[in-house]
Amino acid sequence: MEREQIEKEFKKIDYELRINKPKVIPYPPDVVKRRTFLLFAQVHLCNILDHKAKKDKCKERFETDMYRIVMDTYYNWDRNERR
Repeated sequence: MEREQIEKEFKKIDYELRINKPKVIPYPPDVVKRRTFLLFAQVHLCNILDHKAKKDKCKERFETDMYRIVMDTYYNWDRNERR
């Protein structure tokens, strides 16, 4: 994942956390669970940047895969919860 793409992903997550939030307070438990995945995604993006700086391709690939899994779970929440 390139640095520009990582910055773009950070902006998408920031939008989801700060702007695209539910109007219901307190958040229902399922919304809290789902939004927790955005926090996990931020951690994986930071780890990608860290491993990129250390030039550790193996760990960078692992974190990239984990990021994609987390975001896939977030965006397909309804489909994943029915299983």
